[in-house]
Amino acid sequence: MKIFLIRHAEAIDFETGSVSSDAYRFLTAKGRKVSRSVFRKLKDELANLEIVFTSPLIRAVQTAEILVNTVKFDSELELANELATASSAGDALKLVKKNSTFESMALVGHEPMMGMIVETISGRNNPVFSFKKSGVCRIDYDTKNDKWKFEWYYNPKTGEFIK
Repeated sequence: MKIFLIRHAEAIDFETGSVSSDAYRFLTAKGRKVSRSVFRKLKDELANLEIVFTSPLIRAVQTAEILVNTVKFDSELELANELATASSAGDALKLVKKNSTFESMALVGHEPMMGMIVETISGRNNPVFSFKKSGVCRIDYDTKNDKWKFEWYYNPKTGEFIK
């Protein structure tokens, strides 16, 4: 199974006159532009997604919407509380295992959870990268042997893949 971990795009600052809660932060114009660019660049990799789970927070949902529009995903997004900021990497991994009949899925969420998932499955105590906004990481999951493998991370700031 291919799993794509995606950190939400750049959102407005927490403290503004119109936004008083972290849950209501929405994407900036720059964040939308960067995420569209990243998803276009990775379109071939992301083309066969079978399911897209997203944190219920607005900035993650908006990022997921840009993803599905860019890759022409024709199903509905699935909101997953397991990807919200108060959840753990273990919660997200249980979500993956519960849906292991799919061959390809995306999880759109937040830091530090995205980085913690990579650390948990790879055994890295100090990841080689920090999960940037609009960053994408591919993990392969062997469902028969319950084995996880870090494949790559795409850094949206440098345009480079880390393997």
